[in-house]
Amino acid sequence: MSFEFRGSLQSHVRSPWLWLILLAHIVYWLTAFPNPDEAYYWLWGQRLDWSYYDHPPFHAWVQGLFSYLGHSHFILRLPTVLSNGLFFWTYYHIARYLYGQQAGRAWWVIFLCCWSSPLYFLFLTLAWHDHWLIAFSLLSAYWFIRFLDGVWHHGQGRSEFLYGGALMLGLAILCKYTAVFVGITVLGVIVSQAKLRRLLGDKRLYGAIAIALLCTLPILIWNLQNGWLSFQYYLTRSVDSGDGPILRPDAVVFFWLTAGLILSPPLVWVMGRSVLLKGTLNSPTFRPVALGLFITSTGLLSLVGLFSTALYYWNILAYLLILPLVPRFFLQPGSDTLGHRGWWQGIQILGTVVAWLLVINYCLLPISALWGTAGDPDGRMSFGWHQVAEVVTAHIPQSELLLTTDYRSASALAYALNTTTVLAISERIDQFDVWARARPLIGQSALVLADDWHPFTDEGPLQLEPGWTQVATIPVQRFGVKIKDYYLYAGKVQQAEPNPSNYLQSPLDAHT
Repeated sequence: MSFEFRGSLQSHVRSPWLWLILLAHIVYWLTAFPNPDEAYYWLWGQRLDWSYYDHPPFHAWVQGLFSYLGHSHFILRLPTVLSNGLFFWTYYHIARYLYGQQAGRAWWVIFLCCWSSPLYFLFLTLAWHDHWLIAFSLLSAYWFIRFLDGVWHHGQGRSEFLYGGALMLGLAILCKYTAVFVGITVLGVIVSQAKLRRLLGDKRLYGAIAIALLCTLPILIWNLQNGWLSFQYYLTRSVDSGDGPILRPDAVVFFWLTAGLILSPPLVWVMGRSVLLKGTLNSPTFRPVALGLFITSTGLLSLVGLFSTALYYWNILAYLLILPLVPRFFLQPGSDTLGHRGWWQGIQILGTVVAWLLVINYCLLPISALWGTAGDPDGRMSFGWHQVAEVVTAHIPQSELLLTTDYRSASALAYALNTTTVLAISERIDQFDVWARARPLIGQSALVLADDWHPFTDEGPLQLEPGWTQVATIPVQRFGVKIKDYYLYAGKVQQAEPNPSNYLQSPLDAHT
């Protein structure tokens, strides 16, 4: 792969913003204590299974494989290096396919715009499921487009693109269920385009569907073994706001606003202009699939937001195929210079500032801590765990169980201790409840870790027999600034008041 740049474009590539963002990635990768969800999914990898309650299993399988290399922040996030490589390799091939001789310059524009987006900075850096999701989904969509273009031009697309796209779609679904948006989009384009409807009678299409479905077999096996728990969780999560059947248009507007802000406001404007630009692409189906994926993802998640909660990052697939249209806005035909330099610089400068604010917030000190002990509880969870682990380790010999009051603290403590024995007992149902069902709890001596965000109380689902004691208060500070306190309790677990959900019994109710 060779990229030739001249004139001002070359100076843009050598601008400090690219390297400052790269440095931010590296600093975060190497120094930030695992985000609670990173630790949660790491723990899944230490307890391999067909699938899991909250998400499908692919990321956990990879974490389990990489754990043979050791235990460190670097190894935890090393898989993101592989997924980043696959992700941007796919964008290069998309650039070659759409822009021909301008592929190198187009790829750099795509790369730098994506690299500068706070959304992609986060989800190409964090060892969550999303970095694999977007890598496999992008490759799947690209190969489907290559197949559809073949059908459009010649009436017969290349089967390897169809089956390869189906396999990548299956792997994407093994990362996160939202990958089905890619499949829905492709089927919608086939139905809506007259030149493609002949595929509805093509056996290869149904073979491709079978390949994608076959990849999801581990999810089906796990749900068969566990009473369809994850399916019930997502059904309940998607249709129940907790307040009854109330429409919430304000929540949908908030979803749109947060999605646009985290994606990057100047990039949102540029993407919109790029979509509206006239002119033909080398691919007749790229634009329909790109717009279809945006509409499918954004539309369905907006519908979910009317009744329940839709989070900004769930919509990350919506922009994957819009980004390759952005070079049309910046590249000028017959010129080696970039147009719209103000927008180009704005995207990179904003991305650099936000990237370093995130690094400061998660690696040095939660910015909210400068104004007191309230605010950004998730950010504060990234600090103090080596200190907490030392205190907990000193008390472990006197207890049979190690419990916390929330999945976040349980995951972080498990990672800090490099153990799989920690359990969380909380109102929130999660993978810890699935594990706890197979373990006796009532009457066992326990250490319980809590904090002010999820305190240990007499009314909570985790109860200790009378006579329990608080054995330690663990204050967490950084540079003389107080971040938060943790509290450690000791006692014997007792039966709590029954409070089962409609599809998973409380683990304390299950072990008498």
